[in-house]
Amino acid sequence: MNGNQFFSTNSKFQNEIVVFKLKIPFHRNSIKWVLNFFLNKKTELFLFILFLNIALAKNILAQAVFPPAAGQIGSTAVYKDSSSIKSWATGIEINRGWVNMSDQNFTYNGSNKTTFGFPPLALGKATGDAFGAVSLGDAGWATLTFNQPIFNGEGADFVVFENGFSDTFLELAFVEVSSDGNRFVRFPAVSLTPTDAQINAFGTLDPTLLNNFAGKYRQGYGTPFNLDDIQDSTNIDLNNIRFVRIVDVIGSINDEFCTFDSQANKVNDPWATPFDSGGFDLEAIGVINAGENYQISTINDLNLEPNSYWCGTANSTGFKSNTVFYQNTYDSNSNSWSGFAYSNMTDNTTAGYSNQFSAYTRGGMEASDAGGTNYAVGFVPNNWLSGTYEMIPIELLLSEASIVGGFYVTNSTFAYLAMKNGDAYAKKFGGTSGNDPDYFKLLIWGEKQDGALTQVVEFYLSDFRFNDNSKDYIIDNWRWVDLMELGEVKKLFFELESTDAGAYGMNTPAYFCMDNLTINSTFHTNITLNQGFTQNVYPNPFYSTLSVEAQAGSIIQMFDVYGRKLFEKHATDNTTSFSTENLTSGYYFVKTIYKGEIKNRKVLKL
Repeated sequence: MNGNQFFSTNSKFQNEIVVFKLKIPFHRNSIKWVLNFFLNKKTELFLFILFLNIALAKNILAQAVFPPAAGQIGSTAVYKDSSSIKSWATGIEINRGWVNMSDQNFTYNGSNKTTFGFPPLALGKATGDAFGAVSLGDAGWATLTFNQPIFNGEGADFVVFENGFSDTFLELAFVEVSSDGNRFVRFPAVSLTPTDAQINAFGTLDPTLLNNFAGKYRQGYGTPFNLDDIQDSTNIDLNNIRFVRIVDVIGSINDEFCTFDSQANKVNDPWATPFDSGGFDLEAIGVINAGENYQISTINDLNLEPNSYWCGTANSTGFKSNTVFYQNTYDSNSNSWSGFAYSNMTDNTTAGYSNQFSAYTRGGMEASDAGGTNYAVGFVPNNWLSGTYEMIPIELLLSEASIVGGFYVTNSTFAYLAMKNGDAYAKKFGGTSGNDPDYFKLLIWGEKQDGALTQVVEFYLSDFRFNDNSKDYIIDNWRWVDLMELGEVKKLFFELESTDAGAYGMNTPAYFCMDNLTINSTFHTNITLNQGFTQNVYPNPFYSTLSVEAQAGSIIQMFDVYGRKLFEKHATDNTTSFSTENLTSGYYFVKTIYKGEIKNRKVLKL
């Protein structure tokens, strides 16, 4: 150590001296005191040096420990035009968060949830444009899908882009990944930002104190994520990541609202942001290590005039998009149809049968805010000729037996408005009191190569069965329905079910809309999803007790919607029961593992 390292003046700070890199105010008495100390007090000198070294160690720990901002030496930021990015997200399911978590009655532009940006802005290539993003809001989240699986390769595997306008104005989010859409694993994020004072809405962050958070870098530069960081996680195939979830960090340091990083530190970022654009602003997700392409039936390969539809012709039996054939029955005498149609209608305000071809989203998955891209419309008829009025399932056919990853679904405008307001035939869901336990459910199952039928996957397009009426919902955006558990199938069937039914069958309009049916024809995974053992979970929905029928020796686990494991039991016989009185109302996932095979079941606590 030379004298300049030990004791020096600094030309940048003329009013300071630096001792072991610690700054002390500079004046004549300071110099005199330090010189006298070093010359006359050897014992105290030793203690003083020891004190300074301890302080220095603390100072170093509080300084830069993670990569710096984009463009600086050592930064890991990935530019939006980087050749390392092979593909971009193709689908999104979003759950908007609060404008202000601390006052959920507060509204901005008439809504207590964020409204800035439309979901498809997060699809495709990052633009580096501040307006090309969708805001999640406090505790909001978005789950994205891709036209290829992400695998754990060399270096970073994917990259997340936010629209921060500077290197220090940063809004953060946690990042989670999943192979099956049920079990999500969160990257171990770390925030060393001090929490002694709240960073306000337009405050700044030091990126060198942040790791594994989306939003670490300014717009145009993405934050990379390496699956090696979660390689010790269980029940996830790191070579087959199909979903990436972005979860807004509530940046409050208030104990009531705060969120914590992987080291139990409070995460302090700009908050509150009580605007329509509050919270994390998702611009894009790019895939670096990408597997083999899926086949996606987007319906956009079919020609349609703007704001129009096709519902069949006299000699047709359906239509084909990519490798999928959607069956259709059309009667030219009555101009009636059933099965599947396709449309790009944008009307989400007109109620009634005259508007049967519009999705409430005003367009398909890739539509702009004005709507307009293609999507499929399903109409499930009932058997009125037989007098039973039972629903007749509608079908689609695959070109060959394949594993279907899933598809996106939403309500038609016809069904949505009928459930929301009621009409001459259908009731308003919830009834006049709002307490009626109504639901509208889509059921999907498959047919295997040998003709055997699979189990049924259920998806609620509307659900009013909660004890807390604020949790009741009617789906108004695109939501993913995962079909991996069906295994390899050659055909899919679709049926609808509603609590609103009478002597002539279901009163709720029997329509739904779908897009981006995804086929994983050469799918391989380390997570077994076959049908080699039995899993039966009941009752569903449940109240205080839940039972699982599975082979003795099975491991039975329950997770919440955030992927947190709530309990685990080893089945000693073929039926295992759990007390669920302490669980709050909402959705949960039951996972059963038997001899390396896995089955999942989504359940609802009322």
